[in-house]
Amino acid sequence: MKKSQMRNLSLISTTLLCSLAASGQAPVNVAGKWNVTVRMPGGSVNEQWSIQQNGTSVAGTAKGERGELPVSGTIEGAFLRVSVKDGSKEYKVRATVDGNQMDGSITLGVGEARLWFAKRPDAAKK
Repeated sequence: MKKSQMRNLSLISTTLLCSLAASGQAPVNVAGKWNVTVRMPGGSVNEQWSIQQNGTSVAGTAKGERGELPVSGTIEGAFLRVSVKDGSKEYKVRATVDGNQMDGSITLGVGEARLWFAKRPDAAKK
């Protein structure tokens, strides 16, 4: 193999490796207020969430029937993964963000999951 071919192969390999390393999507913006609905067997439960974001870290509060509960977790690309603490109970939320909406599930206990979705309150006005 000629020197120029080796150099081109090296350049292509380096470019490919850099592309693969950078292929992790930047986190979408989830900061702000969200109207959340959890579908329960007896009806829906509505909450208002306020989320702050610092890179891939998210924190905030979920305000609903049980008062204000702390929310913390991560956003990676369009995937939100957070926990909501209610005393000794911990609820896990897994959702996919699509613009001003997100949907997924909330695990309320050992294996007990419910559908969960949220919308930015000002998104309906647009």
